[in-house]
Amino acid sequence: MAQRLTYFLLHNKEDFARGSGAGIVVDGHGISLAKGCCEGVYDTRVFDCGERGMKWHRLTVEGSALKNCLVTVYAAETESGAGSEDAKVRSFQNPEDVLLFGVEGRYLRLRFVIRESAAVRISRVKIRFPMQTWLSYLPEIYREQAEQDSFFKRYLGIFQVIYEDMTERIAHSAQRFSPFTEDEEALLELSGWLGMESGELWKKEQRRYLIRHAVRLSEIRGTAAYLKELLFLAVGKNVYLVEYGSLLPYFDGGETEETLKRLYTAGPYEFTLLLEQSGQADEKELHLIGKIVETAKPAEMACRIVAPPPYLFLGQHTYLGINSVLGRYRTLRLDGTCAMPFSIIAGREPDNEKSEIFSL
Repeated sequence: MAQRLTYFLLHNKEDFARGSGAGIVVDGHGISLAKGCCEGVYDTRVFDCGERGMKWHRLTVEGSALKNCLVTVYAAETESGAGSEDAKVRSFQNPEDVLLFGVEGRYLRLRFVIRESAAVRISRVKIRFPMQTWLSYLPEIYREQAEQDSFFKRYLGIFQVIYEDMTERIAHSAQRFSPFTEDEEALLELSGWLGMESGELWKKEQRRYLIRHAVRLSEIRGTAAYLKELLFLAVGKNVYLVEYGSLLPYFDGGETEETLKRLYTAGPYEFTLLLEQSGQADEKELHLIGKIVETAKPAEMACRIVAPPPYLFLGQHTYLGINSVLGRYRTLRLDGTCAMPFSIIAGREPDNEKSEIFSL
């Protein structure tokens, strides 16, 4: 029976810090070329599998721009030998995924060389052992040269690698359903399964919140409560929704009705989203709000997004506690402590001094 595959793994700052190098920076994201250096060399610690004559199986490296990276594998029967030129040596350009045919010995060490590429980053290194090939499952005639680095052995290894990756993905598939996974791709995939069309708009922790509360949120989807919760999660501010039905009791067929329709909504298929704004609206924030509203509102509804101005006009968007507050009356004095920054006396509102209104 074939031995069960096991592995050594480097995937965090502490793992990489156990190695040594020159011209290399080690941080929470892995290793990369130091600023101002044309070449960097990094040696991992010596790995001990605990068994003499070990035939190492496979090396996988995750990161970016790996085609500019060279890895040399040293294997020997002694720990000191794995750090010398007496070891069995194999080199690979672009070590993203390689089979370690001919690499034998109890101890193993890796040396990464990065040349003239600041884009190279190595974030995860996995070394699997012992060597296993599908030749052991074939008739004897196909295993006559199994101990040699034959073409057939290497050719069969391609399909074996595909199968191993699929098996590992299936074995760990439960982790892809967890909102606490650190895998960004898995979070995006999971959010897509749950119908979050705008999953890419959210930060990691926000996306986790939406996944954890997916069932509850699906029950109120398309309602005002759903939209308000999403927007508070996105921008950390309260928003106010004004719907046509809430205005009906105030319709009198006169000036009040005309003003309410002008400010908020003229029909049952339109609503107004009023932002809790202090100062001028932020364009980036408004763009994000617009994207979320577009995916969260009912398809047949139109939305006005209103950012109240930081000044007061009767008959316009003026709200106590949002863009106005009650204060103590103070007489005007020319003593440097009072100011009258904006005023209109006996005149109508200038055309260019209106609230910022955006329609969806």
